[in-house]
Parts: sequence; structure tokens; C-alpha cells
Amino acid sequence: MPRKPCAGSANWWPAVSTSEGRRMRWSRWAVLIAGFVVAGCTSPVGGAALPDPGYTPPRRSESTAQDLIGNANALDPCSLLDPSALEQFGAAQKPEQEAYDYCWLKLPVGSTTVAVRFGLMERMRGELQATEVEPVATLRVFEENPVKDRCARYIMFSDGVTMAVSADTFDTPAATVPELCSIAEKATTTIAENVAAKRMKHLDYPADSLARVDACRAVAVSLAQVPGLPAGEVISYPGRHQCRWGMAMAPSLTVRFVLDEPSTAPEVKTESIAGKQTGIYSSEINGRTICVAEVKHGSSRELAQVIVRLPPNNAEPACAAARVVATEAWSKLPA
Repeated sequence: MPRKPCAGSANWWPAVSTSEGRRMRWSRWAVLIAGFVVAGCTSPVGGAALPDPGYTPPRRSESTAQDLIGNANALDPCSLLDPSALEQFGAAQKPEQEAYDYCWLKLPVGSTTVAVRFGLMERMRGELQATEVEPVATLRVFEENPVKDRCARYIMFSDGVTMAVSADTFDTPAATVPELCSIAEKATTTIAENVAAKRMKHLDYPADSLARVDACRAVAVSLAQVPGLPAGEVISYPGRHQCRWGMAMAPSLTVRFVLDEPSTAPEVKTESIAGKQTGIYSSEINGRTICVAEVKHGSSRELAQVIVRLPPNNAEPACAAARVVATEAWSKLPA
């Protein structure tokens, strides 16, 4: 029987994609990520329970993220779903990975390309606006109300961590794909089965890789430089590759480590911050100002980003804050 999660308050926001920084628009991983805390659904009962002398406690089901995933920081998200698992819909292809936290596949369906995104883990902070559907092994699964261009599901671990899986046609907004939710369902079921069976890979990142840096520890004293930022509202992720301060869309601050090349758009201004050549650029997006400071790390595709969001028409203070935060963050990057 499908169930809905306990009542709570929803907190939804788009994640920052590498494409948001590079092209200054919401794009491939501009999906709604939910964080939620499930309120208690039982009432306390007075007294102390005494076990039956012949009672044997049931074996604990291993369904926490720690039990099944292990070290989320080293998880290879692309190992969760082989492209062949979606062959009933088409020949899925794996593009270059955009981030350590998630993976995505390009799935041609007719004349349209569906983006299948999966692997992002997040701790619950409010009620997930989704309906519980049939579980997979010991894992609960929730389905978000579908819209024309996106279907999403969430795998819930017993320790209050979710893993997002979605299928969308954001890159071809005029397209209609009747199989969109079926694709999301198949991907979610396959991933949940793999997770329950611990069929996944972990990566041994080099000691100087950004993948080993805890984004939430990259800044501390400079948080006060972001105007109006509620620095106590910290949104962390099990993978530790990104961190966000401020639950509202603006003001907010995100520090994240991704896989990409620095932007070469004409709007980018290059300057030295903490001794590192840094790109700075701003834009007005969806009724807010966003300013990005980014720096390439080493010789690979590793990129560190600081993203400041403020109310509209605040490019100068947003970028001033981004520079200060980047100064602290860059000083803590591996040599």
C-alpha cells in the first residue's frame, strides 16, 4: 500500500550545476533536490517494556547509507547504473562526468534526448513532497509528482539519507516523451537493487584531489561577508563535495568541487585570489543575482567554485562577497 511520509515542512531548492557556472543558466543538473526530516508518527507510551525471556531480537536490517554505501565521499556514482540497464528504451551513453556527487546518462528516445541523472545523496531536513511507492529490498522509494519534462524518484535509507534519480528533457523543452516516468522508475529500481546488494565501486582519489576536501570546512570566518546570510543554516551532503549556507534561494552561498574546465565566456574577469588565477562572473537568473568565483585545480578537470546568490540587481556586493569567500576557500585547497 502506497504511503505518504509524515507531515513536516518542505524545503526545495535547485542545485548549482557546472553548467550554471559555465553558461550562467540553470541546466542539466538544475533539478529540485529535496531535504527533509520526518516528524515522529508515534506517540510515547509510559512505562518500561520488559522483553520476553525467550525472545531473540531480530537481526538488524542493513539499510542505512553507511551500511550500504560505506564511504560516500569515495563513491563512484556512475557505477550505480550501467547504461545497458536502460536498453529497452534506447542506447544510453555516458558523457563526461560533471561532478563527484552524481552521474548522468544521455538516452536517445526517438528524436529527443532524455537525461537520466542519479547518485546525489542528501540528508533529510523536511518533508519530501512525494508519494511512497513499492520498496526495493530494504529501501523505501518515493515518487515525486511528475511534470511534463521531468520525473523523479528518491531512494530513502533508514538513517535519513536520500538518493535522487530523475529523467528529464530540459535540453529539449518542446519535446514530449511518454516513457519519461517509466525510464525514471527503471533507473531507480535498478540502482536500489544495486545499492541493496552493495554492487558499486569506490574510487581512491589522489591525496591532492579536491574530492578529498570537505566543502563545509573550506570556509568559516568569511561567511559573515555575504550580506544577510544565515550562516547557521548549513546544508551538507554525505559526499562532502559541496556545502550550502542558507536554505532560502537568496541570500545563499554554495562551495562545491566539480569536474569541468574554467569558463572562457567574454563576461569572465580573471584576477588573482589567494595567489590563484580565478574567474569571476555574475548574472541575473530567475529573479536573483548570482556571482561565481572559480579556479582550476591541478592539471585535471577539477574545479573549485564559490557561488553567491543575492536578491536581484546586486552584482557588485555578490561578487565582493564571492571574492572574500574564495580567498579563504582557495587557501585551504590541497597544494
